[in-house]
Amino acid sequence: MKIKVLHIQLLPLLSGVQNMMLNLIENLGEEKFKFYVISASNGPLVQKLRELKIEHFQIPELRRRINIIKDIMVFLKFYQICIREKFDIVHTHSSKTGFLGRIAAKLAGIKVIVHTIHGFPFNPFQNLILQNFYKTLEKTAEKFCDKVISVNESERELAVKEKIIPKDKIITIFNGISKSESFSSIPKNDLGFRKSDTVIGYVSRFSKQKNIIDLIKVAIEIVKCNENIKFIFIGDGELWNNAKNLVESAKMSVNILLPGWKNDIPDWLGLFDIFILYSKWEGLSLSILEAMSGGKPIIASKIKGNNELVFDGKNGFLVEIGNHKTLKEKIVWLANHKNEREKMGLESKKLAQEKFSLENFVNSYKNEYIKLYQKKL
Repeated sequence: MKIKVLHIQLLPLLSGVQNMMLNLIENLGEEKFKFYVISASNGPLVQKLRELKIEHFQIPELRRRINIIKDIMVFLKFYQICIREKFDIVHTHSSKTGFLGRIAAKLAGIKVIVHTIHGFPFNPFQNLILQNFYKTLEKTAEKFCDKVISVNESERELAVKEKIIPKDKIITIFNGISKSESFSSIPKNDLGFRKSDTVIGYVSRFSKQKNIIDLIKVAIEIVKCNENIKFIFIGDGELWNNAKNLVESAKMSVNILLPGWKNDIPDWLGLFDIFILYSKWEGLSLSILEAMSGGKPIIASKIKGNNELVFDGKNGFLVEIGNHKTLKEKIVWLANHKNEREKMGLESKKLAQEKFSLENFVNSYKNEYIKLYQKKL
């Protein structure tokens, strides 16, 4: 008899949270587990689940923003699906679905409930009232699950220190990435770039969290003074049009490309000389891990999560949020020092293989699933 595992997601995208789940589903195998997924309707995740023949429950009312009436409807649907399908394990992701999903699963009598923190909903950029509100929600939801998994050490330590989650209930399992010996690459001249140009690449959502507008402004300043540096920002989201308007207003569309979301990410990563992510907060970025696996030097914001992937001066640089002068200097310096880029890229690949392997990631979750399930038999 297979163990029935339901994953509860928020958005039907293929960003870091969803890709982490897909890595788990695809690599745990079908012999012992049967997987199901809940998420909002439509989106690339839905198509991917169809390809994998994973049963998917779409909930149209599921949205990122709080809406009391719709959220009650979502909660009831979570509860009804859990009652009907009688899952052995419910695994929730993200803050909103983590809160509603854990409580619904517990009330429905699900034996094992697991939650993965992909970054707490509270952060230093919020006012204290909002931070404390989210901390209270996390403390409440913790009581409705068996195990909480942090994707980085920083947030596990924070959760224990601030008594949000008991020490014996939370563990760290790093996101994992498969080994990549090399990426194929889109030729630079196909994009109108010269072979000698240095390409700085970004792959993520265009959102406030990712600090994309500040990053675009820095990119514009750089290309105005450095004709050998080019930028490619891959992704979509609510701030994509804002970013596009900024680039077009600066008349930099030839040097700064915004091609939207792409499915052939490895080919684009192969094109990049440097990978950049300047988020305000993160869990453990899969996009950085993918770039590291491909041997890319990283420039990232100096925040929790990123500081467990990027070691300043070793496989890239960490820059404080808001320090645009230093960010610009680090980008230009690394763009103009090819030998240092190559050394840092090799360090990235080494770190990815030694510390963030897909095998360790999958085995850690498998062991937790089985241990928790057997305990409840």
